[in-house]
Amino acid sequence: MRRVITQLSTFTMFIIYYCTVSFASDFHSPRTEALGGAGHASPLLSDALYLNPSFTSFTQTHAFSLNYLLFSGPPITTANGPTDYYGNNLNMSVIDGTSESLFQAGVGYTRRDDATLIHVGASKSIIQRFGVGIGAKFVFPKNSVYTRFTDANLSFTALVSSWFQSSIIVDNLFESANPALNFKREFILGTKFNVNPFFLLYLDPHFTPTLSQDKFGYQAGVELPFFKDFFVRLGLFKNSMVPFQAIRGNGFGFGGGWIAPKLSLDYAFSHVLSPQAATVHNFGFTVYF
Repeated sequence: MRRVITQLSTFTMFIIYYCTVSFASDFHSPRTEALGGAGHASPLLSDALYLNPSFTSFTQTHAFSLNYLLFSGPPITTANGPTDYYGNNLNMSVIDGTSESLFQAGVGYTRRDDATLIHVGASKSIIQRFGVGIGAKFVFPKNSVYTRFTDANLSFTALVSSWFQSSIIVDNLFESANPALNFKREFILGTKFNVNPFFLLYLDPHFTPTLSQDKFGYQAGVELPFFKDFFVRLGLFKNSMVPFQAIRGNGFGFGGGWIAPKLSLDYAFSHVLSPQAATVHNFGFTVYF
């Protein structure tokens, strides 16, 4: 009993500390990209660090992920005339979701065209099928007009049954960033429906109260398993954050993934339809044990 009280006290202190510093869907792995940004209720491996840290306690593994994203689109107009529109993102993540740890946690590094981000997330399964998580992000904008900032998030996951699970995420609790960077407070409801053995359905509506219009949006996706280790994914999004553009947009994605006993390989193609058209190729490699 004393050990349990000590663990809960340590975890509570951890939460109090990091809620002073957020975390968000500021990065999409190929799996998330293919699902249109959905998957908050059941993020795979290190995806939990970016979508829903409370799920880290249910991953039950160590994992290292390396992801690379390429994007391009029609030329954009600037003060100096038309400019080619293209770029790339690099991401690396490490998580420890094993139950032997006092709490489960992870850290990630993301290099985007507009900023460099460091994410930290931690979670604890309070009871067997319910988890609580917190996250922190440290953002270093590349434009000298903006200064470095931090923010915080809070999330909850419930494994309701074998066919349904859900999560609630409050993102960017303090909206501490410059408004131009679009790190706004957002409430996300993540849902997953497991229609065995045919497909997995994800539907994640979200609400951003400080937007002047289009406060509601959603991300939705379906995952089709083949041969127990290969997955085909399809998704779409509306009024949702497009991380590499740092703006909200509409579009769709699709892709696939192969999961072996100790590694996974994933690829996604995504197309942003508006407001800034772009084509995305997203590649991922994960080792877990």
